[in-house]
Amino acid sequence: MGAPGSGDSSSAGATEATTFPKLELPAPLPFDGKGWSRSEQYPLLGDPRAKRVVKDRPFVVVWQTFPPTLRTDGPNSNLVELNALHELMFETLVQVHPETEEFIPGLASHWKIETDEKSKCQIFTFRIDERARWADGAEVTAADVFATFWHRTQEDRKDPMSTMTFKEGFHDPEILDKYTIRIRTRELNWRLFLYFGSGMPIYPAREAAVTGRKYLEDYNWKLMVGSGPYKMKPGDMEKGEWITLTRRSDWWAENERWAKHCFNFHRIKFKVVREDELAYEMFKKDELDYYFVARAQRWVEELPKEELIQKGWVKRRKVYTQSPTGFSGFAFNMREKPFDDKRVRMAFAHLFNRERLMEKIFYNEYEYTNSYFPGRDWGASATNPVMEFDPDQAEKLLAEAGYKSRDAQGYLIGPDGKRFELTFNFANQSMERIWLVVKEDFEDAGIKFDLKLIDYTTLLKKVSDRQFKLHFQAWGALLFPNPETSWRSDLADKPANNNVVGFKSARLDELCDKYNVVLDRAEQKKIIREVDQILYNEHPYALAWNANYKRFLFWDRFGYPATYLNKTGQVLTTMLIHTWWFEPDAAARLQDAISKGQPLPQGEVVVRPWGKL
Repeated sequence: MGAPGSGDSSSAGATEATTFPKLELPAPLPFDGKGWSRSEQYPLLGDPRAKRVVKDRPFVVVWQTFPPTLRTDGPNSNLVELNALHELMFETLVQVHPETEEFIPGLASHWKIETDEKSKCQIFTFRIDERARWADGAEVTAADVFATFWHRTQEDRKDPMSTMTFKEGFHDPEILDKYTIRIRTRELNWRLFLYFGSGMPIYPAREAAVTGRKYLEDYNWKLMVGSGPYKMKPGDMEKGEWITLTRRSDWWAENERWAKHCFNFHRIKFKVVREDELAYEMFKKDELDYYFVARAQRWVEELPKEELIQKGWVKRRKVYTQSPTGFSGFAFNMREKPFDDKRVRMAFAHLFNRERLMEKIFYNEYEYTNSYFPGRDWGASATNPVMEFDPDQAEKLLAEAGYKSRDAQGYLIGPDGKRFELTFNFANQSMERIWLVVKEDFEDAGIKFDLKLIDYTTLLKKVSDRQFKLHFQAWGALLFPNPETSWRSDLADKPANNNVVGFKSARLDELCDKYNVVLDRAEQKKIIREVDQILYNEHPYALAWNANYKRFLFWDRFGYPATYLNKTGQVLTTMLIHTWWFEPDAAARLQDAISKGQPLPQGEVVVRPWGKL
């Protein structure tokens, strides 16, 4: 029935096709929704007070660089800037609610998740909302989903990570009728529903079903037709400078519960401002609507003195969320000496003087990281002991590891008879002020710590090839953790993967296997907490600091939800576009206050709408 692909990938299916297969699109079968999943009573994402009456002013978003392409896939397409564009124009089959973290509708109104224990796989079925339309008015059908999957698995797109994810994770989809499509996984792994359902934006078959050469050339500076709330009109781009998107008046999902009161800006202008200092000055001149405050020194020392903030014309906010937060720290190469010894790793963690950095450089604006899954309730931060600066304990641990005597210059001599000396490579010169502080404490403890500024590309290659002893690494985070890509033992001795440190643990491998097949959310969290405890006990990193908040400024002309931002969102710009709006009454008050030189209430600067974990 329909397209090929119910099982064996050796058949004439999507993954091996060099040209798009001819599809049959059967007539819709009777559908009553019984036995299907569909969320309906979830909290609104938008605010009922939201307005869309301001149409003569774009909401301006700053990019530091202009993207090298507009493509959704292929080389140079996985960029923050492009993601911001694409998620406003294209939609996925389902979405994850940012507060409940449950699946809610998208292009699909209903879905099924079934497990085939005999074949050790899962079967996902999606029913596309019959009202879903592309921006040109054409229906969204199962053929579009099939074509999107085919597109993502074609090697001629030159997007190897995407190709690998979908080829290795799934057999080819099967079209059941005009609006229904089914896909079978190659293994039991609950995250595969995320990848296919909420991680694969759907494109129209008539544009996705082309050769890789045509796609890479024709869509380098052209976007496919989307089904989302915004579109890019002809002439709405000046390469290297700006791109503008316009709100659609005929968006098919306008009255869906998940879409109500959302996407309220009539136009969004993505404007290149290459220097942060220039962006700050433009913001103060009211040439930008908001400003993300990256520097702790500016937040603590400069901003309270600014007249715009003292007068309350510009609001200053630090909003805490419960979004997933990546971890950072000194990554130890555990494959070789000296960091194959846990005692040496622990000693370094005790010599990493985070307290001094926090006081001297960071203005106490960050939190100490004591989990490999910080920011949410998945990790074991509540029970993991904090690694404090403790040179006496470090000295004891190093002595136990054989570093007992010192040379004439005061540096430790190791069990091999050589001076304990490390070269620390780094690529960001602005970080040197931090490493100089770290160097003092390491050398006071008898470790010669040489700093070397090198090219970023060279540093990446060294880390990828495992040619390092110590490396400072910062990671992003997923809404739902995926520990196996960073910690599985079979990755430890291979280059170019996320197991940078060479970590191996049979128990952790077992937990990863178990985690992949457990569907209960509470049990998933329990597994990740044990993973976290194993990691934390072995000290593959000397963990650093994190910030689970967004610091930003905005002119007081906006309306916004009581929570300001959503609970688990990670990108400030995305959250503002999703639920904020221009508020005419606030804009009038602001203009009146400025003209008269009168203050407006600043309000609470620090906001914790979701409480503390």
